[in-house]
Amino acid sequence: MTKWKIALVVVATVIFGVTLASADTLQLQSAPYGQAGPYLFSVNGSSSLTPLICYSEDNFITYGEQWSVQEFTISTVGSITGDFAGSITQYNELGYLANELFANPGNTDIQNAIWAVLNTGGAQNSYYWGAVNFVNANPNYQTSDVFYIPIGDFSKLPYGEPQPFIGQAQVPEPASLLLLGSGLVALAGAGRKKLLG
Repeated sequence: MTKWKIALVVVATVIFGVTLASADTLQLQSAPYGQAGPYLFSVNGSSSLTPLICYSEDNFITYGEQWSVQEFTISTVGSITGDFAGSITQYNELGYLANELFANPGNTDIQNAIWAVLNTGGAQNSYYWGAVNFVNANPNYQTSDVFYIPIGDFSKLPYGEPQPFIGQAQVPEPASLLLLGSGLVALAGAGRKKLLG
């Protein structure tokens, strides 16, 4: 096998690994009772807790409950189907509002505006219209937030399908960056040798 083909296999493996890494588990560890988010979750069993914001008032979860989720970014939200399907514009509005709530935890008006975006509850209040106007006025705006959509069999959960959640952009782990970097270096080296040789 030539170095060029080996490099392609390495890059394909990295891409495949990144794709697989987008399936996660969430477990609710702490929630602000009677208040807006964020809620604290363990992601993939991690002991460090991740703050997440729900964007459906119509779904319920309990402490300690765990389920599988699929991660989406703004470039992939168009493939979301079912109860949480929405346009790229709506998901940009969700990201904009989530960042407002991360900066102002417990603000029930912002939480209500988030629930209103996909018509899963809430109210079209001043925060909602602020997000709509911001996204409309800034067509190049793209949220960097991550969207966690519940997947799988929810028949054993007490309230059925859990809520979808929004998390702030994650920084890739050093090991993932190293693997991706080595694959790209190998690909560049193989391409250079082919051009020279």
